[in-house]
Amino acid sequence: MSFKGQSLVLVILLTVLNFISISSVSAQVTVNTVEDPKAMGYPDGRKIVRDTSGNLYLAYRKKLGSAYQVYVSKSTNGGASWTVANGGNSISNISGACNQRVPSIAVDSANVLHVVWYGLDSNCSSSASNERQVKYSRSFDGGATWTTAQNIAFVSGYSDTYVYNGTTYAQDYWQEHPVIYIDGNDKIYVVWEGRDAAHERIGQVKFIKSTNGGNNWTSWINVKETTSSQSRPTIVVDSNDKIFVFSYSKLPGTSQINIIYATSTDGGATFSSWAAVSATNTYDQRHASAAIDTGNKIHLVWRQRDAASGAKTVVKYSKFTSPSWSAPVTVAAASGKNQYFPSIANAYGSQFIVWTETADDAAYPSEEPTTGKIVLAKKAQGTSVWVKSDITADGFNTWGSIRWSFNRINGGTVDVVYSSGSAAPYSVIYQSLGSWQ
Repeated sequence: MSFKGQSLVLVILLTVLNFISISSVSAQVTVNTVEDPKAMGYPDGRKIVRDTSGNLYLAYRKKLGSAYQVYVSKSTNGGASWTVANGGNSISNISGACNQRVPSIAVDSANVLHVVWYGLDSNCSSSASNERQVKYSRSFDGGATWTTAQNIAFVSGYSDTYVYNGTTYAQDYWQEHPVIYIDGNDKIYVVWEGRDAAHERIGQVKFIKSTNGGNNWTSWINVKETTSSQSRPTIVVDSNDKIFVFSYSKLPGTSQINIIYATSTDGGATFSSWAAVSATNTYDQRHASAAIDTGNKIHLVWRQRDAASGAKTVVKYSKFTSPSWSAPVTVAAASGKNQYFPSIANAYGSQFIVWTETADDAAYPSEEPTTGKIVLAKKAQGTSVWVKSDITADGFNTWGSIRWSFNRINGGTVDVVYSSGSAAPYSVIYQSLGSWQ
């Protein structure tokens, strides 16, 4: 058999093996219904975790009266059914018409649940107010009760106004899109984008951490200041305590938005300057999602257009093996379709990515997809072939997020959540994609 023929057989065999491993996709299970298709927020602020007892927890926002509050739903039977934790109440419980948004959830080795989000304080002047701070709550009893929500990094000094229906409101605080991460030693890290007294018009990525389970937090710092906005960060930490923070921004001397990263080797006291993951990139890159494996290799995905993709966005993948990044590759382009908001996990040497795929340009480059399907791409351990499968049919399925696999998989299946529906009420959907291996 020729080398070309052998290669074809290998690709077919890998496809079959990967299909077998993901063919046990469960039925769609509705966790809750909500008013907003972005009820879970942006994907890399991960939405679903599993504790060592096999319980699943999903964080999202839902209206209580006229304002959004943060809720956590729990499944004790592998995702077959769900109940709202905290006795059916929100975990944010901020009084008044004070919106709370974009939760991110993590679980530590003692099964303590930790959730961050951004929102208004109880003294918000109006439901139209746009002030916001990063908030935090935790549960020691499997979601039955939660600590009172607190601002863990009060950032003052920002000054602006917000006009709503002809009325001008004072606006002093602007913090949003937090992501929480817990390392193998139960240190807790939070990153987000926010404005401050020195950066009233451009968001900067901010960082704090806790070394005692969320009892106390370091003072916030800007990871590394630049003259351009830094947006939607995410974070991973390797087994040597080296911190990697990712964002997207324009670096000095560049005309395009790039996926950028900064590192810290002193526990987050200081960070390196931002650098581009792909130094030669000339295309708009956004929406980074990162996973780290047991060998401290980082698996990173994002979306961009390039010469090969024409007018459509594709998911790109690069791997960090110290000290450098591999050349980015396109995971699995789809003719005539855009790929938005990838979410990646790593387990047992294999990588799993989910994203929204749609023919809709969705206001690119500031995408807000409302139509599409959720797809999965898997690269099995020891292979270089990505095998793509549809998780849903084309329709109104968007904003997929995969269970984050950092440091402790806690067993179970490949768990994915996403939004579904063409109009309110939208459904928050859970699906199991079968074994991690």
